Amino acid sequence: MSAVRTAAEVRFGPGAVAEVSSFVRLNGDTRVMCCAYPDSAPILSVDDAHVRVSVTVPDPGRVTAEDVQWGCLLAEAVARYVAELERCAAGRDRAAGEAA
Repeated sequence: MSAVRTAAEVRFGPGAVAEVSSFVRLNGDTRVMCCAYPDSAPILSVDDAHVRVSVTVPDPGRVTAEDVQWGCLLAEAVARYVAELERCAAGRDRAAGEAA
């Protein structure tokens, strides 16, 4: 598998509908932030190189139960991502220990 680089691309599909794909390679230069505001919804952002991804709700002034459900789905996906990273790191460490 080749290394994934931070990149973004725009593709135009049928009817000239634009699709944006972005790939963020998390590293020491990446910034991951949750900006909270007293009277509006938070904004989650991931910034790396020339790619910025921000996540918030459709109406920042009115957070709904559906918005909370989407936040929970996002949190579950991130938890699974972390668990997979831990599994991969443990397997690599185990293999390195057996090779020594």
